Amino acid sequence: MPDIRKSISPNKEFDKNKLKERLTPTQYQVTQEHQTEKQFSNQYYKHREAGVYKCIVCGIDQFSSQTKYNSGSGWPSFYDVMDKQNIRCRKDASGVGGNLLRIIADPSLIRTEVSCKECGSHLGHVFEDGPKPTGQRYCVNSASLDFKADEVQGGDQDEPLLSCPATLGGCGGVDGVCQRVSKMTINKEQSVV
Repeated sequence: MPDIRKSISPNKEFDKNKLKERLTPTQYQVTQEHQTEKQFSNQYYKHREAGVYKCIVCGIDQFSSQTKYNSGSGWPSFYDVMDKQNIRCRKDASGVGGNLLRIIADPSLIRTEVSCKECGSHLGHVFEDGPKPTGQRYCVNSASLDFKADEVQGGDQDEPLLSCPATLGGCGGVDGVCQRVSKMTINKEQSVV
């Protein structure tokens, strides 16, 4: 019988005190305490440089600028990860405080948390309202990422940015409370900004 604890444990463990010294308070709160950074004013929300976004804790490649797009959510959004073997996904009802009546009334309030498989750091959440080809929106905290510019292009080249508005809500700001997007008309045509 497989050891369940081993299958959900990160591959690397980092000393929490050393992480507190190395990371900013926001980076530590997001990656280690599963907090959510402030939307619309974080480092990589409007970042368009070509390159790779790595886990801030262990340095493993997580997202490519080629899959980054504008979801209007206030956080960096990607429609795919570089390698699905580098992430771990799990159901997360923390955004509604475990309020079972709210979850029964609206099961879509249960989000899917995305964490780094290598070190266990919280990255963000994934929703099923992203653009083609995956239909996924990886809504990621900038504080969980470190960017490495593409050396071939020198990092000076901006990536064209796909725009696909989020329709399923998300983390709702710094308090991390789930919010539903109010009903509105969404233009399903994808556009490049």
